Amino acid sequence: MANKLMPEDFLRCVSAHTQQPCELTGHIINETAITIAADDLHDIVAALMEELNLTHLSAITAQQREDHPDEIQVMYHFWQGGGYTLIVWLPAAEPVLTSLMDIIIGADFYEREVAEMYGITITNREETPPLLLPDDWDEGPPMRRKEKSV
Repeated sequence: MANKLMPEDFLRCVSAHTQQPCELTGHIINETAITIAADDLHDIVAALMEELNLTHLSAITAQQREDHPDEIQVMYHFWQGGGYTLIVWLPAAEPVLTSLMDIIIGADFYEREVAEMYGITITNREETPPLLLPDDWDEGPPMRRKEKSV
């Protein structure tokens, strides 16, 4: 069983790889959560795995919040004796992320889900086949905010 990861080690590791101080994001209860740039995600996850043995990706979730209508928030949830979340913000107009499958094969299901539900393009993988929606679905990503008609 893996030892419990300490929040200060998580922050130190991420700060070392971003070359910037990290601040906790307080809106996820009982989680150590920080916001990072989407371009840094793959390298930071690789470093967390190598340096801190943070290997259990428990979920990737996304949301398009009312207070950020032009962005999609994607959260990578890890577990090692406690919850550790990396948060990235993507432009809703062209959301793109790099796949983690080359370092965490279990990311496949979660990446396919956010790609299908939010229209996020996942690069660095062969394909992102449909997962949850019917084969004849043609209405676009169902979880994306639609413009309200007046």
